[in-house]
Amino acid sequence: MRTGGGVMQATTSEAIICTLTAARDRTLQIIGVDNIDKLVVYGSDQTHSSYAKACKIVGILPCNIRQITTTVDTNFALCAPTLGKIIKADMAAGLVPLYLCLSVGTTSTTAVDPINQFVDMASDYGIWIHVDAAYGGSACICPEFRHYLDGIERVDSLSLNAHKWLLSYLDCCCLWVKNPSLLVKALGTYPEYLRNKPSELQSVVDYKDWKIGTTRRFRSL
Repeated sequence: MRTGGGVMQATTSEAIICTLTAARDRTLQIIGVDNIDKLVVYGSDQTHSSYAKACKIVGILPCNIRQITTTVDTNFALCAPTLGKIIKADMAAGLVPLYLCLSVGTTSTTAVDPINQFVDMASDYGIWIHVDAAYGGSACICPEFRHYLDGIERVDSLSLNAHKWLLSYLDCCCLWVKNPSLLVKALGTYPEYLRNKPSELQSVVDYKDWKIGTTRRFRSL
């Protein structure tokens, strides 16, 4: 059954904040809000700097943001065995793995993390996988590059920036999520001045509950 959905964000930074918030709330519902200091997130040392900033915004302690060293031997891609060892060490220390940000085309080195090498690991540990394809994802429209997205059907969210290679105006980040209800649960607001019958009947999609802002500029459309 297909349950996923998409929404336009202004930037991948906002997309990551929204999905991080959804992942955080899902896990805190299980372990309790008092344990937010135990949440750990993962990425490589090539992951965009906005990722660490987003983690801090949603309440992840800076000491719990893992920026894993990459090498030229893997073309600066994240190494699955190395990540596995770090996750096990964190769990042994009483920490809770929360979120993994994989990249399809990093800004510094155009590194591509092999998605299909991480999906089983993430499933085993209950980790939310987000694929940041802001820089290189648009190239996967071409058949010869689609293998870079192998395993994408098993991730929790994906973002790519149409305002880069697809010649759209700023700001046009496309965010797809596997389970939109988690976004709505984390970001939903229901003030009296926004209530309306179609929303109450769930006959429309309130995209205000899928992102930070209530509205957005029209220019990228």
